[in-house]
Parts: sequence; structure tokens; C-alpha cells
Amino acid sequence: MRKLIAIVAIAALLGVLSTAAGISVFPLVQELLLPPGTSYSNTIQVENVSEEPVKITVQVVGFMAPEGIPQFLDPAQDRYPFSGKDLLTIEPAQQEVLPGETATFHYTVTMPADLDPYGGRYLAALFRAEPVEVEAGAQVVVTAQVASLFLIDPGGEAAPHLKAADIKAYPSVDDPHKIVLEALVTNDGNLHISSDQIRGYVYITDEDGYVVDEFAAHTHTVLPGNAYIHREVWQAPQDLPSGKYYLHLGLVLFAPDPEHPQHLFITAPITLKF
Repeated sequence: MRKLIAIVAIAALLGVLSTAAGISVFPLVQELLLPPGTSYSNTIQVENVSEEPVKITVQVVGFMAPEGIPQFLDPAQDRYPFSGKDLLTIEPAQQEVLPGETATFHYTVTMPADLDPYGGRYLAALFRAEPVEVEAGAQVVVTAQVASLFLIDPGGEAAPHLKAADIKAYPSVDDPHKIVLEALVTNDGNLHISSDQIRGYVYITDEDGYVVDEFAAHTHTVLPGNAYIHREVWQAPQDLPSGKYYLHLGLVLFAPDPEHPQHLFITAPITLKF
């Protein structure tokens, strides 16, 4: 079973590239709805877009995404509780691919019947390409690595949940009208939340509660157990008088139930002197 999502948006916000140094991978991101005890099989296509034959090998690893950027985990040191490094089998393990040709890798992902801890699982198929023939005396061998990411939702009681801490607002050193709002945001739930499931906004009020400005906030995909520094910058109007103001950040999570969204609301006071 597959849960249809805006794959391109997730790939962009996770910093995933489809092509690197001669190989191209499809699909880049797969979000699966896979209840415990079930499995799903499909293929991944890897194209050699270089002008030389390459040898492609594949490895399955878990990953995290601090700051929204994938961080692939060494299997020997992988302690991430939501890692899915053991859930995917893929074959063949290695293929030689001629220029302009595409290799097909067949995979099966299986969700254990007993998930501990219960929640999403996150893994990547890492495809590495290197030249089939290396010139004698070569000191450097150029290799490429591209990943296909899996975000697996077991359904049931799996849900994301955001919390915020270390909230502060301060003026930029080089521009007193450039105000920075920061907060440490953590997904302390057991499932990722995709960028298209979050809406954010910032508005600024004065001491009397009147809104002096507002704008949309930036969001990105957040995996369970991951934290990031949420940073927004407000360019205060040049004619804004000095005084005490409040910067409010609101995040609305339309997951797991869009009809009953979660609301995270934080406020940071700041005294501005121009």
C-alpha cells in the first residue's frame, strides 16, 4: 500500500538530489503506509548518465534528518530507535551499467509484526557508482552516491507531535531592524511530519496587542526524535517606534487527522531601541 504525497516537495526539503556525478535514481522518496506484519515490493531505477561504464553497488542504511537534511547512519553505530535499516532487502547487490542504460533493482520492505518502539521507520537505499576500469597509476578514483529514501508509516497510533523550547528574539548585529526569532523545535512523537502537512505563520504585536506585521513561516519535513532550530527573520519597518514587541510563531500540524489539527503557538518578547 502506498500513501500518495508530494514527493518532489519532500525531496527538495530533505535536500535530496536525483543525479550526482553520473547516476540518476528514481524514485527519490517513497512514503509507504505499511501496517505491522505486512510487506511491499517494487523496483528502483538507476540510470548511468555518464559517458563511461560504471559499477553500481547498493547498501541499506537508516537515516535521520536534523535540520531537514538526511544524515545517513553507519549500520554499526546506528542507535536511532526509528531506523529501518533491517527492513529492506534489495537485489542484485551490484550491477555494471553501460552509458545511457538503466539498471533495475528489486526490493521488498517488510514491517515487523512487533514494532518496538511503535512508530515510523526511516531507511535509505544508497547507490554508489565507480568506474569499471581505473587507469593505471590513478591517484584518485571518483565515486558518486545517490539515495532513495523510504519513510514508512505503520498507521494505527503513530503520530507526529511538535514541542518548542529555548525561544528567543534578538536584533541582528548588522541591522537593528532585522529581528531574528529562534526556537528549538522537536518532533517528540513517533512519526514524521511532511512539509505539506504543516502550515506556519509569524505575526508581531505591540504592547497593546495590535498586530504590526505578519508573514508566512518556513517549514520542512521533521522525523520523530529529530530537532531543529526554527529561525524566522522579520524586517521591521524603518518607521517603527522603539518599544516592547512580541513575536508569535504558530505551527499547525494537519497530521495524522487533517480534521483535528495540532496547534503549536510560541511567543518571544523583545524590546527594540532604534
